[in-house]
Amino acid sequence: MENNAHVPSPAEAREALANIETVQRAVRDTPWPAWIYPVNALLLGAMTLTFAFGDDGFVFLLAGGAVLIAVNMLAGYRMGTPFTLPTSRVFLSLCLTAIGCLLAAFTVAELTAQRWPIIVLAVAATALYLAAGVVHRRSTGAPR
Repeated sequence: MENNAHVPSPAEAREALANIETVQRAVRDTPWPAWIYPVNALLLGAMTLTFAFGDDGFVFLLAGGAVLIAVNMLAGYRMGTPFTLPTSRVFLSLCLTAIGCLLAAFTVAELTAQRWPIIVLAVAATALYLAAGVVHRRSTGAPR
């Protein structure tokens, strides 16, 4: 059984809850290191290109995904924010669109033998993520 010596007043409780939201926003808007944007963009583009290899590219797709996750987890742990998503809706929308390019490349690979659309989608995924990085960088500033 808990024994709370101090029971907060309703005003104290409201203030504490308001502070939690402020702190969460500050953590989610922590600036990322500059190197992570091009690394993520290149990995996402490379993962998209794996669909041009047909069935042989599946191992490379999994390897690229594992490297992408590992790089972001390690960077997040070093920053102290391993599992947070930024608050910028534009950044998140651009990232989802870049991932959509990856999924579209999968669809193209399944429906046709032509490889040029996959290359175009890989370039688009890379460019979209780089644009997302610019948006995120401008919204958070440089790392401290």
